[in-house]
Amino acid sequence: MSRVRADPITAALAHPTRRSLYISLSGVVEMSTVQLQNLVDVDRYNLYHHLKKLASLGLIENHRDEGRARWWKIASSVNLPELLEVNHHKPVASNQLATAVDITQHNTHVLSLEGSRDRVGAKLLLEKLANELGIELDLPWNFVPEKIALIGEE
Repeated sequence: MSRVRADPITAALAHPTRRSLYISLSGVVEMSTVQLQNLVDVDRYNLYHHLKKLASLGLIENHRDEGRARWWKIASSVNLPELLEVNHHKPVASNQLATAVDITQHNTHVLSLEGSRDRVGAKLLLEKLANELGIELDLPWNFVPEKIALIGEE
């Protein structure tokens, strides 16, 4: 199997976890390791592996330590489509579903995928279904659903 050749920054940010870490840090002044771990939902060992890779490329830096907490921030700005469009896509939270859809007129179910190992499979299923139905579904490549709302007519 041959490797894809790309510049190191592009290759590093092609990984979903590293991209998610970088995007999360781009919207704030700083975040602790614990905050980042809660966002990307990986174990501490893997988290540090990805943070060290981003830091070795000069994209982020561990700029201060307080006790056992490490604080990270962006060191070098990279233009990513997700960063340019952050305010254009406002997903509907499950508690806002009632105001987005008149649930008294529809049969509504919300499926939680929390803890599921097949959230990526759910995304692929949604994309395939949209494609077969001719629906344009423009999801970012690193989108992974947490919940799916099913809305049907009575």
